[in-house]
Amino acid sequence: AAAAVAVLAACTKNEVNQTPDQAITFQIANYSAQTKAPTSLITEGFNSFKSYAWYTPATGTANQAFMTPATIEYDNTNTPAIWHATDRTYFWPKTGYVNFFSFAGNHYPTTVSLNASNCVEVAYTDVEIATSDNILAANGAYGFFSNPNATYGHNGVEKGVPTLFRHMLSKVKFDVKVDATEVSDNKNKWEVVIDSAIVSYRDQGTLTFSYPATPAITFDANGKPTTAGVTQSFNTPVWTPKNVKNDTLSKKSSVVTTFALGGAVSTIVPLINESVVMPQNLDPTTGTNVTIRLRYTITHTYNDANPIVETVPVAEKTLISFDNHIDAWVPNTIYTYHIIIKPNGEILFDPAVEEWVAESTEPSYTIL
Repeated sequence: AAAAVAVLAACTKNEVNQTPDQAITFQIANYSAQTKAPTSLITEGFNSFKSYAWYTPATGTANQAFMTPATIEYDNTNTPAIWHATDRTYFWPKTGYVNFFSFAGNHYPTTVSLNASNCVEVAYTDVEIATSDNILAANGAYGFFSNPNATYGHNGVEKGVPTLFRHMLSKVKFDVKVDATEVSDNKNKWEVVIDSAIVSYRDQGTLTFSYPATPAITFDANGKPTTAGVTQSFNTPVWTPKNVKNDTLSKKSSVVTTFALGGAVSTIVPLINESVVMPQNLDPTTGTNVTIRLRYTITHTYNDANPIVETVPVAEKTLISFDNHIDAWVPNTIYTYHIIIKPNGEILFDPAVEEWVAESTEPSYTIL
């Protein structure tokens, strides 16, 4: 009997219930410069991005390379939809936490690395920016150990690491109008045709910025962080233009026309469409020399008759001379420049009459 008991004991299984490994997913949003509200990354035209991640266990070596990087894609074949890695499935560790740093757009970083202070340093080296480009970097996501409930909820996503992208480029646009409000007689009419409009600026450079080190995180008895994961923005991005090639923005339409009657302002007409540009300092003494030059034809009529036509060249001017309050193009910002053309002042006269002068010689004529 004792032998039988021993055999039974040897065949007994001790089972421990453990939570299955959970795949890492993301929830994505994009910071909109226009509305200052998060929108979907997909509305920006991107259904994938890259994410770098470092893992820190409750005990052991901190900042272990985890994603180096991984490509994350949107998957709506899953219910609910998810953003997840495509090269393989990444699972949440049993203890500790993971920090994520994500990037999207037409250009990806040249380097993403940890420095000696455990700050993540990012560089986009010698990038040439096209007017339709988009570069996005997400807030750092620190201290995550499981998929949280959705913060943004875009595209049917219910769970995942909150990943809020911000634009790293600027946008500019230009419009034009005729202002004849200083003229009271509405029989006057000024019609303006913009013949050319060219903005010169730098379109190549290097972008650098960094993320702060991981905030202080403590662990519970099970090795999990005692507080939920947090997101934190990167430090101020810095664009350093290259001292080569300038590019130009120019009007897209062959004919840009507007007019105004005396006492009125014309309709605002787009001149240079909204275009993506590299952020840069506009002050030529400390930054780049961003300039604009124009040529337009103006026709003046009175009571729709007697047209006077002239072509007016506007010498190249720095953009900062329009408004020195805007001394730089900064990321995630749209700048609209209004060009206002006014009639010259009314023609005035300064009449005077030369005084009569008596002739010094007074001739006489004798009649016999």
